Parts: sequence; structure tokens; C-alpha cells
Amino acid sequence: VKLIDVGFAVEKGQIVKTEVLAFRETRGGQIRSNRFLRQLQGQELNDEGNLSQKIDGYSGATYSVNAMRKMTRLALYLDSLR
Repeated sequence: VKLIDVGFAVEKGQIVKTEVLAFRETRGGQIRSNRFLRQLQGQELNDEGNLSQKIDGYSGATYSVNAMRKMTRLALYLDSLR
């Protein structure tokens, strides 16, 4: 497992932009696609602290997709602390 560097722009508790800055894995590169990243736009945390909308994964990219879900939740949580 290698690191994935991601940048998030959050406004008013919602993801407005996500960019994969560095991807070092041999599999799962689909998370860099615009199609995948568009799913993150508008995401916010619900009352249970989960993402408000479902994120579709890719076969062969399970670890990368799960990492993006977790990082998205973390970015929204950290933004809520401001």
C-alpha cells in the first residue's frame, strides 16, 4: 500500500473540488478520472458522520476507492471544526 496525495476544496460543508495530486499504486488509477472525482462534488456529512451520497467503485480499485471515501470524510470533518 502506497500513499495517495489528494487536495480537497470545501465550502459551506460541501466538497466543491477534488484533485489527485500524486498516485503511486500500480492499480486503482481510475480514481484520477473526472468521472470518479465528479462523484465527490457536493458530498457532505450526514447526521451519522457518513457521506451524504453513494460513491460507485471500480473493479480492481477497491483500496483506492475506499481510501478516497475515508479522505473525503476526513476533509469534511476537519472543515466542520473551523
